[in-house]
Amino acid sequence: MEAAPDQPVPQAEATSSYYGRPIIKAPIWTDEIAWYLFAGGLAGASAPLALMARWNGNDRAASSALRTALGGSLVSAALLIKDLGRPQRFFNMLRVVKLTSPMNVGSWLLTSFGAASGLACAAQTLHVPKQIAKAAETAAAGLGLGVATYTAVLLADTSVPVWHEARRELPFVFAGGAAASAGGPATSAAAAWR
Repeated sequence: MEAAPDQPVPQAEATSSYYGRPIIKAPIWTDEIAWYLFAGGLAGASAPLALMARWNGNDRAASSALRTALGGSLVSAALLIKDLGRPQRFFNMLRVVKLTSPMNVGSWLLTSFGAASGLACAAQTLHVPKQIAKAAETAAAGLGLGVATYTAVLLADTSVPVWHEARRELPFVFAGGAAASAGGPATSAAAAWR
């Protein structure tokens, strides 16, 4: 490799390590991961949107957003289990709580969020006392914020340097994407009700 006339040092090529292997192992992702990130963000941001709609007296928008949150949590869980290969791997994550493992925390968040979203949807459908419905919606909204952003932590905790270096910004990027994703179905539902 020769140096260009205007460059005193040749341009370095970091395509492989000393032994001819890649410097970092490339992530092995299937399409399920991309859909998992989208569905989780959509579901996670829909629950706080539902709570805010309920606070503003828009029960139809709240109901629609809650259904989106529940549906997204079910799709997310199915995609995660499919990516893991066997349902036992997902359930093994739930044996203990390990705060140092983003995957473990994410499994607990997704499971708790799905349960809270399901309870909130059931509460509004079955017309249970308002205190129970309000508690379920509040729990779903709080857990939804974690579901919408924990995948950023999951990505930042990898060996891919650019993701690790963006660890402080990624949660905001994921939260913004999740909010935009949740706004789409909510806006469509609002337009259909007119």
